[in-house]
Amino acid sequence: SPGSSSLIIDMMFVPGSSVSVLCFEIIVAAVLIAMIAITRHAYRSDRDLARKVTMRVFLGYLIWLGVLLALIKTDQLQALPLQGMPVFFGSILLVSVAAGLSPFGARLAAHTPIAALIAFQAFRLPLELILHRWAQRGTIPPTMTWTGQNWDIVAGALAFVIWPIAKNRAVAWGFNIIGAILLLNVLRVALLSSPVPFGWDTQPPLQLFLHAPYFLIGPVLVGSAITGHIVLTRALLKKAV
Repeated sequence: SPGSSSLIIDMMFVPGSSVSVLCFEIIVAAVLIAMIAITRHAYRSDRDLARKVTMRVFLGYLIWLGVLLALIKTDQLQALPLQGMPVFFGSILLVSVAAGLSPFGARLAAHTPIAALIAFQAFRLPLELILHRWAQRGTIPPTMTWTGQNWDIVAGALAFVIWPIAKNRAVAWGFNIIGAILLLNVLRVALLSSPVPFGWDTQPPLQLFLHAPYFLIGPVLVGSAITGHIVLTRALLKKAV
């Protein structure tokens, strides 16, 4: 039954330390604030419009995260086929790609400096450090860090190094391509590390999406990274650095 399966999953899940979870929540908050700040900057020429669009972005996040949290807390997510993974990961891909390709994404690409779009991706470095700590603790499988097959820490480190020299168009393109490839690899590793029939036999399986606040890594962090790369690509295609 859903109740018994929920109890089994909860017993298998090893929470991260209080310090690591707090650091994770700080990263999530920082990314959300950065998204709001980028939005306001992109629409700064019209105060009323900037206020309206910023509020829509805020409410969009609030509703999306609220729905996912409600599904998790009521055990409705894991009651769905494949423990709700198609709904969880599908919503992340749909929302993040749609946002990047939308007129909103075009506005961000046209009015956000290339250096800022690259610097935004730097959150991936401290995030990977936390994931490494969680892997050591048994919260996530080793496949989800650089000791396994997730090398996204390289993208975060490059963002720190490259954003001050983002005026070099080749450098900016190089970061965007490398970062996007590493992000696609994260999605691959996360999917195969999850409890799916075609996945790897990882111990423990990846269960962050079934627990709060860990599930925020998907819609906020991974989703924002996807949108960020799409916006950066549009910016590099449309204007000189």
